Amino acid sequence: MPVFQTLTASRNATWAPPLVFIYTGAQLPLTGGHIAMQLRLYGGAPGDALLTLNPVPFTDTLASGTPGGPDEVRLLTLSPRVDPGDPADPAAGTWANMPPPPEAGDPLTLVFDIRITYADGISEILSSGSFNLSPGVTLV
Repeated sequence: MPVFQTLTASRNATWAPPLVFIYTGAQLPLTGGHIAMQLRLYGGAPGDALLTLNPVPFTDTLASGTPGGPDEVRLLTLSPRVDPGDPADPAAGTWANMPPPPEAGDPLTLVFDIRITYADGISEILSSGSFNLSPGVTLV
């Protein structure tokens, strides 16, 4: 079952939060797999995503318990990163190529999901929800 979240970023700053997911049981089969994240105007929006992070760097560590034991607790930590970018030279993977908000000064509300694809090709949604991109204030 995916975790529903509301994430927030600012167009004028780097967005690089550690996204930490706690799970119990055996380590996920992530060797040879990958994690990807996309932002879109709405779920199922056709065409290319407004932003694609693929792959999203991650670590999977033992937090407590015995590896392989019934008390195993693990931390899956994702490290996505999006830089502000230069509006005069928009590049993929930056906020510079995002559409404008509905009204000047308003945030742009998007949707996202984060998908894990395991080495065997099976995929699942780890997290989904709203993504608020604020215009920011400090431009120097």
